[in-house]
Amino acid sequence: MKILLDENLPESLVAALQRLGHEVDSVNSLRLKGLDNGTLYRQIAQSYELCFTKDAGFAHNVQRMRQPSGVKVLRVLIPQQAARRFAELFVDRFQKSDWESYSNGADWP
Repeated sequence: MKILLDENLPESLVAALQRLGHEVDSVNSLRLKGLDNGTLYRQIAQSYELCFTKDAGFAHNVQRMRQPSGVKVLRVLIPQQAARRFAELFVDRFQKSDWESYSNGADWP
């Protein structure tokens, strides 16, 4: 699966998800930090299957789109904590998730 992590998620998630066999980028590593959400969404729409964010506004705007693209943007609800623990919880929930059950812009997990 091809995954993008928004700038508000720890960079340690990139390696953690790559170890599971996924192709993972972050907004930071792609040097897209600071782009408005609409521009970011248009740039990632055709390149990724999942995009994780903690930005409720970004997820809400994607949810309201009439014709969303192929990327599914999900708002991460895991509480912020030390990056290592956050990554462990994220990966645990990631492995247990049924991606078909989440709609674009939904809260996850």
